[in-house]
Amino acid sequence: MENNYRLGMSDILYDIRWTDELDEKFISDFLFVQNEVFHCGSRKEFKCQFEENIYGRSVVVVVYLDGEPVAARALWRNDIDGKEAYQPGSTCVLPICRGKGIFKEMTMQAISKLPSPAIIYNFPNYNSFPGYMKMGWNLVCDYRARLYISYKAYHQEHSMIADKDYVNWWFVGKKLKFVKRGSHYFLVQKDHRPLCWHILAEVDKESALKYPKMGAGILFYKSAKVTWYNKKLGASHVVCKNRDQEYIPTWKIDAV
Repeated sequence: MENNYRLGMSDILYDIRWTDELDEKFISDFLFVQNEVFHCGSRKEFKCQFEENIYGRSVVVVVYLDGEPVAARALWRNDIDGKEAYQPGSTCVLPICRGKGIFKEMTMQAISKLPSPAIIYNFPNYNSFPGYMKMGWNLVCDYRARLYISYKAYHQEHSMIADKDYVNWWFVGKKLKFVKRGSHYFLVQKDHRPLCWHILAEVDKESALKYPKMGAGILFYKSAKVTWYNKKLGASHVVCKNRDQEYIPTWKIDAV
């Protein structure tokens, strides 16, 4: 689907496609914008995230100004608990086109292609969070780092474990380790602080043992609980366009 708009004296075009409709030029243009803005993004990573997606096809956008790619965005298929769901991500706009409403426009046009029952959620950073609030999205939760003391406390907030198919698809190749606490297995990520690790997800034993074992360290996890030591830390946000979605697993993030 292509929609043309006027931006000053220039032509701007929004090219929005499902991933089974893509050609190599479109993918190349998408990756060009990614690398210009984020200095990352490869054809191999694109294939894993979109073309080999275990849930199905995603929606991808490339915006053109006078025929040149200047912005990109994707609605990444990433289902939750068996329900069709999409996560906006890979969002980037070249400096020449910032502040002109392209972020909002390409988001709204991409969302219009999705079926109405679909869940649409995201983990916006500090810069993009206000934009989602202005578009009327619902704040599902604010999370801060909390010290892991007991499985019961963790499980009260994060009852959904990462299934084996998801781990084998999306976590493979990431710099993760596993740790066992009691009879439970977790995949963890190293924090920038010495000896500190963040729990990414609870997983089954078979999935955990595919990763190196974590050495000595202190475990933290994302929690809505405010404590004396985390109340001054910046919160990470989870937002959703659907008002009735009460929980979204924190490991369903494209930036793992």
